[in-house]
Amino acid sequence: MNLFINALSENWKIILFNESREIISEKDIKILWNESEKLIWFIDDFLNENNLEYRNIENIVVASWPWSFTWIRTIVLMVNTINFVINKNITSLNYFDLFDNYPIIKASSKRDSFLKKSKNSEVEIIKNDDIIEYIKENNITTIYWENKNITILLTNNSNSVEILENINYCNIIKNIEFQNNKKIEPIYIKKPSIG
Repeated sequence: MNLFINALSENWKIILFNESREIISEKDIKILWNESEKLIWFIDDFLNENNLEYRNIENIVVASWPWSFTWIRTIVLMVNTINFVINKNITSLNYFDLFDNYPIIKASSKRDSFLKKSKNSEVEIIKNDDIIEYIKENNITTIYWENKNITILLTNNSNSVEILENINYCNIIKNIEFQNNKKIEPIYIKKPSIG
């Protein structure tokens, strides 16, 4: 069995899938407050519900950035610790790998967001107020994201942009290229405003 964890989205997702890339079980976890310290318990409960133990997991696939500095460290530490015990393989994905189309916008803070304009572009940091201008200047009609602050801005300033938040987990799982990592390192984007 293989375990997929996305704890970077607004709604977390934990998926169990087999060697044929078929989803066996999945769980959505709605996050209301700062529940990052509960992730390990959610995973543990999920495995118990499926009559599995950690040692039954062959690969762990985890979305590991970008998000808050503390949360990235937390999820990386959890996944690395689990794998230290079971000694299998970890595959790390970034949030932008979860979507097939662009542009993708991911919340960074109340003031700004991460923006990936195309498959081969670098991740940029853009002020939330500048996103509306970027969308209008480039005649963008569809964007992919999870950012409540921008949803409010868009609702008030533009009716013609379709916001798509659904992640096609079946497609991701079918196309994952497993990595043989025994541990993963946290990836951070240093913002100019951070001292």
